[in-house]
Amino acid sequence: MTMNIKKHIPNAITLGNLACGCIAVLFASQCEFNYAAIMIILASVFDFFDGFAARMLHTKSDIGKELDSLCDMVSFGLAPAFIMYYFLSHSTLLTDIPLYEIYNINIIPAVCSIIYCCCVAIRLAKFNLDTRQTEQFLGLPSPAAAFVLISIPFWSRSLSNQTLCIISIGIIVLLCIAMLCEYPLLSLKFHDFTIKNNILRYILLIIGLILVILLNFMSIPIIIFIYIILSIIGNTFNKHKTN
Repeated sequence: MTMNIKKHIPNAITLGNLACGCIAVLFASQCEFNYAAIMIILASVFDFFDGFAARMLHTKSDIGKELDSLCDMVSFGLAPAFIMYYFLSHSTLLTDIPLYEIYNINIIPAVCSIIYCCCVAIRLAKFNLDTRQTEQFLGLPSPAAAFVLISIPFWSRSLSNQTLCIISIGIIVLLCIAMLCEYPLLSLKFHDFTIKNNILRYILLIIGLILVILLNFMSIPIIIFIYIILSIIGNTFNKHKTN
């Protein structure tokens, strides 16, 4: 009986990820981008701890792996896409374009959001089948891409609506390319907590925490940039080590 309960704990945590993603979609549809962003970040916490719980309890399973990807598709694919759709729909730059709206659907924001969702789906499918991604990621993970998108509305306090709209579309394109490319990036999974084996992860966590305290959600693109730089440093070090 105890063993059966233990087996379902990681999946229950994974469903917490899904619940947060669904709530984020609801908030995004009401243009409550702050709350939607918080729910996506909370979803990422569940996403981290479901795998951690599975390893600690020795209850890894195929259904858990598939469930994780399905929940990630909602929390880090659909929910950020909804945020971008409703955010870009309020751009005065896009509303002036002919055929902008068809059947009450804002075409350009919809196309951008759908393409992003498709790329997340491909990214998650590839991750499930790719045995090379056990110790590192190949391409930008979907949660990292989602974090960048949820930070965009917060930059509206510093940039004009038109400027931020153009930047947003450019960022979506770059994120889609980054998710589908196969450049090795640092995995954030801790197999142990020693400094020797996790030095880059600890550096990222410390710098990230400081930036979040100073800049709030606007720190996210900077943190992702630092994450990519640390990954490049790690790749260079590993290459020299093997040579």
